[in-house]
Amino acid sequence: MHDRRYLTVEEYNTYVKNIFDHEELLHNVPVVGEVSGCSVVGGHCYFTLKDKAAQISVICFDCKRTYIPKEGQQVLVTGRPDYYIKGGKLSISAYKIEPFGRGKLLEQLEELKQKLREEGLFDVERKKHVPVYPDNIAIITSLKGAALRDIMTTIRAKNKQQRITVIDVRVQGEYAAADIIKALNNADKMGFDVIVIARGGGSIEDLFIFNDEKLARAIFNAKTPIISAVGHETDYTICDFVADERAITPTAAGERIGYDILKLKDSIKTLQVQIREAMLRKLAYAAENVKNIASGINYKWKDLLNKQHYNLMVLCQSMRIKIEKKFNNNEFIIASHTQALESMNPSRLLNKGYLKVIKGNKAITKISDLDVDDIVEIYAWDGKASAKILNKEDGINGL
Repeated sequence: MHDRRYLTVEEYNTYVKNIFDHEELLHNVPVVGEVSGCSVVGGHCYFTLKDKAAQISVICFDCKRTYIPKEGQQVLVTGRPDYYIKGGKLSISAYKIEPFGRGKLLEQLEELKQKLREEGLFDVERKKHVPVYPDNIAIITSLKGAALRDIMTTIRAKNKQQRITVIDVRVQGEYAAADIIKALNNADKMGFDVIVIARGGGSIEDLFIFNDEKLARAIFNAKTPIISAVGHETDYTICDFVADERAITPTAAGERIGYDILKLKDSIKTLQVQIREAMLRKLAYAAENVKNIASGINYKWKDLLNKQHYNLMVLCQSMRIKIEKKFNNNEFIIASHTQALESMNPSRLLNKGYLKVIKGNKAITKISDLDVDDIVEIYAWDGKASAKILNKEDGINGL
């Protein structure tokens, strides 16, 4: 048998492939890099994964089951090494691809924005009116942050009378969104004119709590008008889209709600002068109209008076006839009622010899209402007398 001291290329590549195939530590390693030269052929995705120092080919069979990356996107690839014997080329056979870092955050953000937009949380017509001159203000922010200092400095520079309540919350970190939601729900019950949710600038990761879906829904469901003052002018969060107003910075929020009292007083004085001048113009216009109407009446007054005099005479005659008729009818009715009342007058019965017996304050109509020894008052047509019941007999009809 011939003793060889060499390997063929195929044997060498096969040996290398076996090393990769049997190295389990490499079979489930997530690899981060930037996508380059991405293409999809027959349902399979091919691209190069690279960073500043190196690159490697990636193939993902049936890529629709996981994720199809975009050119230049940062992705996290999980798979196993695949060494192609015939070509002597190492690649990653990926079974999972997902966005990584900021790219992943932005993608999640866009998906949530689209969801909330379709539900109507961003609709302008559903936003509440923020008062121009709020008096009772709540600021939800961190007591240690620059945002609070910027807002307070801006407001107090021109107005020291507005009532401001600061609710201290965490504005960064895992529990920040829950803090803000709790503070917002409590503040919404306290009758504030406006609530400001504020935080200074930061990275997209720092501000990402203001993209929290539960916080967005809490803002939307609040009854109090809400201003979002998160980050800088170029920083947009879902809070900004759901809130009733967005301030590009915390300082801008202070300018929006902190009105200048002196300017307001001057504006009121100016408005009073304008109202007075407008009223004077209106009175002058009305006086001129009255004068013109009076001039027109002056030419027609005689004819008008004659017509009115005639109408008045006709009316008086008609009224006199109706009144006489009414008086006659009433006289007859009164006489009838008087006669009826007279016939029912108890005095007439007394005049005929009947007596009226009173026990206490009650008129006696039957013997059973009396007891022996009762004291009664007896009324006749010519006076009254007191009597004591000595005896009574029931069941005897009157005379």
